[in-house]
Amino acid sequence: MNPGSSRGPSCLSCFGWNLRSGRHRLMTVFLRGKQRDMEPKKEITMPFLTDDLVVEILSRLPLKSFCRFKCVCKSWLAFSSDPHHSQKLPRTPVGLLYQRCDYCSPIHLAGLPSSGREIDTALCFVPSYHHLRLMDCSNGLLLCCYEGFTGYFPDVSRSVVCNPATQEWMFLPHTQPGSDSDYHVVLCFDPLWSQHFYVFKFQKRRSSHPVDQPINEFEIFSSQDLLWHSSLLESEIGFHGRSHFIHGVLYIEHSLDHCVLAMEIAAATTSTQLLKQRTIQLPGFPMPEMSRRCRGYIAQSSGVLCYAQQEIDGCTMQIWRLEGSSSERWVVKHRLNMVDAFGRDVLLYTDSSGSLWSEYYILAFDLDREVVILGERGTWKFLLFSISTGKLSDLQTPTTCELSTEFYYVPYYCNLSSFSASRDSNLHV
Repeated sequence: MNPGSSRGPSCLSCFGWNLRSGRHRLMTVFLRGKQRDMEPKKEITMPFLTDDLVVEILSRLPLKSFCRFKCVCKSWLAFSSDPHHSQKLPRTPVGLLYQRCDYCSPIHLAGLPSSGREIDTALCFVPSYHHLRLMDCSNGLLLCCYEGFTGYFPDVSRSVVCNPATQEWMFLPHTQPGSDSDYHVVLCFDPLWSQHFYVFKFQKRRSSHPVDQPINEFEIFSSQDLLWHSSLLESEIGFHGRSHFIHGVLYIEHSLDHCVLAMEIAAATTSTQLLKQRTIQLPGFPMPEMSRRCRGYIAQSSGVLCYAQQEIDGCTMQIWRLEGSSSERWVVKHRLNMVDAFGRDVLLYTDSSGSLWSEYYILAFDLDREVVILGERGTWKFLLFSISTGKLSDLQTPTTCELSTEFYYVPYYCNLSSFSASRDSNLHV
């Protein structure tokens, strides 16, 4: 986008402004006099504002106000993702949520530099928060369950969805009983697609293999009607654990095959019919034996699925972007030199059993902010890699290497009607 260009139409019209692409126009505002009923209308003219002037106005807003406004206005959201303007606008605090394996361990946030004010990621606003176990995170919302704790809420489900930025929360209604090992849950929320969120509960079939059990049935909770709906998959799949929800499509990594299952949800659906699904082959190394050493990571950037994976020797990392609605072609966007970043030529080591490992692994990446978050084996530090500079810096060192979950977190500052609706039912105590 060129400096000084115009974008239209913009939500600034609600303040008496409007924008049109390629030219300036005049807008007439009629004000009716309030002091005398017979006073004639006054006509005021005001020039349309350029993008640079709009950005200058938005840059003076408090962070929370700006985040709320861009949630409901696509024009302002476009400003925040535009490389020319984004550096001037308030930056949303982001970071890596993580939780130790210890019982009743709190949820921590390793915030990126200049992340702004504190957010209560410990979830102190949720009843008996110290018993919560983080299960998933999706565009600012968190899905948690109560571990080993049923005394206070015998009539309420173990699961809760909450928003740390607004301190809203709601219990999920009951589903079929079963232990935590019997199912896999995924939270789906994309505010640019819908203001409702979904929770997938995939039932694991009994198998002699405790890991990567095939799944072919599931339930979907919709915040639109606050109910669970049963459905089936067309084929059995195994889960890798990582997923992303983009424009109504849930992308889940397959546990063994080097591919992603894409499941499409209709925005207003409450039916139990089979969801549209397709399989997308991932780029990089497909060999299962390489999965531990060079395990890839899926993410989204500007509403597009992306994938990152280091090469076999760990010296280079590639990041692909999925392009084309029909061909679904992976295009390399970045090829990152990790040798210069770590300052050494060998980035592999052998453990006590003789297995070969990469010295780092990918925890998350954000192409909009041009960062990759890495975990360093041995020291177990969180490292921050800058795509633009190629530099590596320490982000945080957890007190223990025994972590159960890590999720990339970007706050969502808007209030959701779903949480308000839950207060009128028995889903909010």
